[in-house]
Amino acid sequence: MRHTGTVGVLGGYGAVGGAVVRRLHRAGAGPLLVAGRNRARAEALIAGLPGGGPDVSARAVDLADAEALDRFAAGCRLVVNCAGPSYRVLDTVARSALRGGADYVDAAGDDPVHHLLATDGGTERWSAAGRVAVLSAGALPGLSSLLPRALAARTPGAEVLDAYLGGVAPLTPAAAGDVLLGRGPEHGTPAAAWQRDRVRERALSPRRGLRLDAFPAPVDAFPYLSTEAVRLARATGIGQVRWYTVFGGGRLAEELAMAWVLDSAETAGLVAAADEDVRRHGAWYGQEFHLRERAVDDRPVASLVLRAADSYELSGFLAAVAALRTLDGAIAPGVHFAADVLDPARVTEELAADGAAELSMS
Repeated sequence: MRHTGTVGVLGGYGAVGGAVVRRLHRAGAGPLLVAGRNRARAEALIAGLPGGGPDVSARAVDLADAEALDRFAAGCRLVVNCAGPSYRVLDTVARSALRGGADYVDAAGDDPVHHLLATDGGTERWSAAGRVAVLSAGALPGLSSLLPRALAARTPGAEVLDAYLGGVAPLTPAAAGDVLLGRGPEHGTPAAAWQRDRVRERALSPRRGLRLDAFPAPVDAFPYLSTEAVRLARATGIGQVRWYTVFGGGRLAEELAMAWVLDSAETAGLVAAADEDVRRHGAWYGQEFHLRERAVDDRPVASLVLRAADSYELSGFLAAVAALRTLDGAIAPGVHFAADVLDPARVTEELAADGAAELSMS
């Protein structure tokens, strides 16, 4: 059993947080502190954990209560943030962790959070304090960069990457908020591709009725070059990246497009649309990556296919991996994206053994 000091999981009874707590408990990390606004839900999750393992307790913590959040962080060796939506949390929990002398792992936290933590000497403050912050430790972003990195390491010389990520799944209100407001240049560029070391706007069109191995039914794929995809291209040296968001049902895509047109911040419509897609098509999630030698090649030289029933479990898997690596001292102090500090091959092997997904490479 790991005796590492208290690991606090904020939002620890939610879809992602519960997956993190179960994995950390199984790994013997802790003691564990399951926190969030609803203490009763935290206690219910704890009651469902198997006997043995580290001690687990519950605490009521509201993100809007800065003093309560600081008291929570000050009692932790590591804070794992699974509360959302990310666009509201931003760097609030991370800065509380730093003030309390705790390391930090965020299952979300993309470029806007990294910018807030790293600018104006922020990275140096984390390093000087000997503290670690790991961001984007989820299914997307996170695994969506680590899996193609593992594939690229096995396929030297490939010049083109095609990526398809998405499916049909229920949305929590927090996840719906991130989907709704996860746009703008700090998140990515619609219809763009990465080519010749730059973002090429309006380079790609949607692909409809596409049949791919990662998905059990035809899907619609919409090109969206995320900032994560750009970082991936730069890290691997892949010359061209075509990155698609996949929808397996039509209602969520329609509702999201309408919300963007109306500039709405209301999430209820997205949650309802996602639920309707699940009722019609079932719930499934996938990521599929193809490497090619040239853009005009018909056949990929290497492929990776991930199939899962639940993307939240995938996010819980990677956040738990990042937490365990942090506790083991395997990550240097500073502010990092998970894909930059976790070993892609090792994560891929662990995911294949985890049970959260079916994974194949060819």
